[in-house]
Amino acid sequence: MAVQLVSHALRNAGYFGCYPINPITNNLDSSDEDYDPGMYDFSFQGIAAENADRPTDAVDGTKFFSISGVRANSGIAATKDVVSASMEVSSKGGLKAGSIVMISDCEHGDIFEISSIKVEDDGAKITLVAENQDNTEGQPGNDFSANAPAACTVSDCLSASYSKGVRIRQPFNETYYIGSGPSGNALFFRNAAGNAVELVDNVIDMDIRFGEGSVNTGVQNWRENPADVSDWGKVIAVQASFLVRAGDTNTTLQPMSYCFPGWLDCSDDSNQTKAADRRLYRVYTQTTSLRNRID
Repeated sequence: MAVQLVSHALRNAGYFGCYPINPITNNLDSSDEDYDPGMYDFSFQGIAAENADRPTDAVDGTKFFSISGVRANSGIAATKDVVSASMEVSSKGGLKAGSIVMISDCEHGDIFEISSIKVEDDGAKITLVAENQDNTEGQPGNDFSANAPAACTVSDCLSASYSKGVRIRQPFNETYYIGSGPSGNALFFRNAAGNAVELVDNVIDMDIRFGEGSVNTGVQNWRENPADVSDWGKVIAVQASFLVRAGDTNTTLQPMSYCFPGWLDCSDDSNQTKAADRRLYRVYTQTTSLRNRID
């Protein structure tokens, strides 16, 4: 289960829809006390493992990684030209006040927080309203003060104007790591809302290495130390190895040995580790390509 969950997350990492040729403007208010860089910076690297993003509740000595992108199925369309930070849309989908969204037309892009949603004419008119303030508790709010595109004549403006039909999607940052659960170490992830969620219990450890390369060359270097990754944009594959133990105790006659992580030479006795108890241990290793880097 842990392998499937992580592989699915990695395959979808780095999808940003129609990524603009100009830098994306993040309009979230970084001076607000609720602004968490790990959740709202949106570096758009697709995948990374920067020390600054390490969850505070991660078990010491274990690895982690963070992925970012936009939800592929979260796109809704603007029904009129967008000339301010409020816009009429085809539907509200799962959006609500406090939702973080990104609008992009392949040339420009803006990230902002929805302050409120107006539904009029029995649902025939839906307007996403974004204001230059913090309206939702626990969210950072917006700061549009630096924006002044020519077509915008109100106080709350995005960095650019957008044509009818432009897509509005939900960006996300998620982090996968080993934390402490009721039964001991477990696989956790911190979701886009900043909440820690236990995914699979009895995952004792997770090791990660990052494959740098290109579509033409394939993986040229495997980096076990994230600090050795020179450019996260060149990571095209990830290997994840999980050390998993059975929930039941005393299931083996003697403490068993295991080889972890799975890319070691397991025929070498020096790579064997003897368990501290008589539980059953297994190592599962998966290599996953980041399809948004190789398609």
